[in-house]
Amino acid sequence: MNSNKSNDLLTFEWDEKNEILEIHGNQKGLEKLKHIINSLLFKEDPDHVHLMTNDWGGNELSSEKQSIENEMINHVKIFKWTD
Repeated sequence: MNSNKSNDLLTFEWDEKNEILEIHGNQKGLEKLKHIINSLLFKEDPDHVHLMTNDWGGNELSSEKQSIENEMINHVKIFKWTD
């Protein structure tokens, strides 16, 4: 597991064996995710945001996976739907 105290750490990783989506983040990374979700809440319905690693042209997600057994998810799309 990587210790990333000075940078934003935010990864989405798939644990195929246990069929679990894991979200890994440090303080800055989780605050960034909170800000992204809060911004989405104020957009008109329906809408969405893309979170991507540098490898996929974004800067919202970290590129180094935290669990060696997991598969890195390089692109996460979060949707906001009409109530």
